[in-house]
Amino acid sequence: MSDWIVAVFLGDSLTTGFQQGPGYLPPRYYPFTNMLESSIRMRLIELKVDRDLVIVNEGIDGDTTIGMLDRFNCSVDPEDPDIVLLWGGINDLSTRRTPDEVLTNIVELVRRVKEIGATPVVLNVAPVSGIHFNDTVNDLNALTRNYCTKNNVVYVDLFSQLVDAEGKLAKEYSNNGIHLSDKGYRKIMIPIFHALLKILEEKLCST
Repeated sequence: MSDWIVAVFLGDSLTTGFQQGPGYLPPRYYPFTNMLESSIRMRLIELKVDRDLVIVNEGIDGDTTIGMLDRFNCSVDPEDPDIVLLWGGINDLSTRRTPDEVLTNIVELVRRVKEIGATPVVLNVAPVSGIHFNDTVNDLNALTRNYCTKNNVVYVDLFSQLVDAEGKLAKEYSNNGIHLSDKGYRKIMIPIFHALLKILEEKLCST
């Protein structure tokens, strides 16, 4: 058994931590997966676990669930992961793919994760500033949540963490109405941290 527990994030620009730079400055990337890794490592030390964790960020700006499927073998397989976190769908919806079409891709991604012996985690689509577009986001999230519930797949609700009273992405959690601010990433790290810790505790207790 390896001393390392490997978790892979597969997704789009939200997964990479993309944040638009001010003015003409290039974008920067918020290292939320590095911060998650550090927080969980500290928790494992507190629990006196003799295994360590590494989180690999395989997000690509602009990616879709189709792109995630296309590069699964080269982005995920080589890492030999124990856990794969899937966070995509917003770019599919923005190119007018239907929630049903996106769900089909998410289901296939989950199947591939299970096929390589890893635990899949589905993160739902975050809200955006456009209220009506969020109706479609909610439709996809409802389908995904229902699928995960029926198939015992870990589902993490990020939408509810970021939405305001009007049903759109809260201004405090974004700099451009789509991507997350530092505060937005700090907000979603909490439910992801707890989901990962629960999975790790179950895996470690079973070994």
